Amino acid sequence: MTNVEVPAVRTFSPSDSGPLRLRKAGNRRTPQRVSRWHHFATEPLACDLVACTVAIVVVTAVVDAARSGGLSLVDRLWMEMPATLVMLTGMCSLLGLYQSKTTDLIERFRLRATAMLLFVFVGMLMGARHGSLVDVVIVPFIGAVTLVLSSWIEHLVHVRLRRSGGWGAPAAILGTGASSRTIARLLMSQPAWGLMPVGFISHDLPDSDNAKGTPDGAGGDDRVSALPLLGTIDEWRVHAGAEIMIVPDVQALPRDSNELYRWGARQILVISQLGELGSFGVHVRHFDRFVGLELSGRPRHQGWRLKRAIDLALALPLAALAGPIVALLALTVRILDPGPAFYGQRRVGRDGKPIQVLKLRTMYRDAEQRLEQMLATDPMMREQWQRYFKLPRDPRILPHIGHFLRRTSLDELPQLWNVIRGDMSLVGPRPFPAYHLEAFDPEFQAMRSTVPPGLTGLWQISSRSDGDLGVQRAQDCFYIRNRSLWLDLYILIATLPAVIGGQGAK
Repeated sequence: MTNVEVPAVRTFSPSDSGPLRLRKAGNRRTPQRVSRWHHFATEPLACDLVACTVAIVVVTAVVDAARSGGLSLVDRLWMEMPATLVMLTGMCSLLGLYQSKTTDLIERFRLRATAMLLFVFVGMLMGARHGSLVDVVIVPFIGAVTLVLSSWIEHLVHVRLRRSGGWGAPAAILGTGASSRTIARLLMSQPAWGLMPVGFISHDLPDSDNAKGTPDGAGGDDRVSALPLLGTIDEWRVHAGAEIMIVPDVQALPRDSNELYRWGARQILVISQLGELGSFGVHVRHFDRFVGLELSGRPRHQGWRLKRAIDLALALPLAALAGPIVALLALTVRILDPGPAFYGQRRVGRDGKPIQVLKLRTMYRDAEQRLEQMLATDPMMREQWQRYFKLPRDPRILPHIGHFLRRTSLDELPQLWNVIRGDMSLVGPRPFPAYHLEAFDPEFQAMRSTVPPGLTGLWQISSRSDGDLGVQRAQDCFYIRNRSLWLDLYILIATLPAVIGGQGAK
C-alpha cells in the first residue's frame, strides 16, 4: 500500500523436468516448505467449505421453520448440500481463488464475490426451471451468508497464523540496494500479503541500485538491517530455503528462460513501482517479447449518490440496533466518571470542512492535563506521541471500560449519526484532528480532502493504532486511489472480525 503497490509479473519454472534437474540435492523441498506453500490454496478452500456448510444449515433451518409441510431439514440437507458445495467451490476454483499465487485478501474477496454471484445466478435459474419458488428464494441467501462467513473465517485465520508465525512464504530479494531494501521493509510491514523476506541475494542490478546505504524511510529499520546476505545468484539456493525470489527491476531478468530456471526459485515475482497510480484493475497484456500494463485512462471515482444511498440503507437500521447498546455503555461511563457520556471531537471532513465527530467518552474529564503532565516528564512517551499520536499506556483513558471501548471500537458507534447526517461515510479514511493532519505533506492533505472520512476503513482492519504516520499515509493513499464499491464491501465485511480480534487497538 505504498508507491511499490504493484501488479506482479509471475514466472513459474517447470516442476519435474528441464533445467530444474540441475538443482543440488540440498535444494529439495522439505515437507514443511511444501506445507507452507500450499497454505495459500488449502486455507481458502477450507474456509469456503465450512462457511457454505454453515450457510446451508442456517438458511435451510430458517426456511423450513417459516413454512409447513414438505421435506424435513435433515432430508433437505442430505439432498442439496453435496451438490451445492461442489457447485460453489467449483466456481471459486475456476476463477482461480484456490491457486497459491492468489494471496492478496482483497483480490480473494473479489474472486469469491464473483463466484457467489455466478452461484446465485445458476442456482436461481435451476430453481426457476424446476418450478421451485423455495430454491429461487433460498439460493441468494446461501450465497450472501457464505460470502460473509468465509471472509470472516479467512480473516480470523490469517490473524491467528500471522501471530503464530505460520503465515507467509519465505522470499529472497534480488539485490542489496535501495529498491531491494524498500521492498523488504514494505513486505515486513504488510504480513497479510503472504511474503516473508528471509534475506538478500547479491546481484548486479542496473542503474546502480546496489549502491550501499538505506533508502528513504528505511533507515533505522532494525528488521531490514538484520536480514542476511544469502550469497550470489549461484549460492543462495543452498542456504535460503526460500520458495520465491523477488526481483525489483525487470532489467535484472535473464534473456534466456533456461538461465531463469537455473536460479532455482519456484516462483519469481517482479515488482515495479507505479508511483501515485491506482493498482486495482491493472491488466497484463502480452506483445511478443514485451509485457504491457493496461491502466484506466479515466479517474477511478465512485458514484457519490450511490455511495450515499448505501450509507443510509445500512446506517439507519444499524443505528436502531445499536441504540440500546450505546445507552447501556453511556450509563456505565457516567457511573465510573460522572459527567457527559458523549462528546464531540473536532475533526477535518471532506473539502477541509470541520465536523464534530460523536464518540462515547473513554477518557477522564481532565484528560488533556493528564496528557501534558506525562509528556512533560517522560521523553519516551513524548517520542511515541510525536510518531503515532497514540500512547500504549495512555493516562487519559478510564480504567476497564475505557480500554474495552477503544479495543472493540464500540466508542465509535455514535458516529452512525454522523453518517446519517452526511458528515461521514461508512467507509473512508480515518477522521483526523487538525493537528494530526498537519503532520502530513500538503499534497496528501489535499488528496485526503477529496473524500469524506469513514466510520471504518483500511486502518480499522489492518494496523489501526500500530501504524505510524508513514503507514497511515500509505493506507489512505491506497484507498483513495483505488476506491470502489468492491473495496468498500470488503472493508465493511472485514471490520467485525478485526474488531473482535482487537488487532492494533489501543
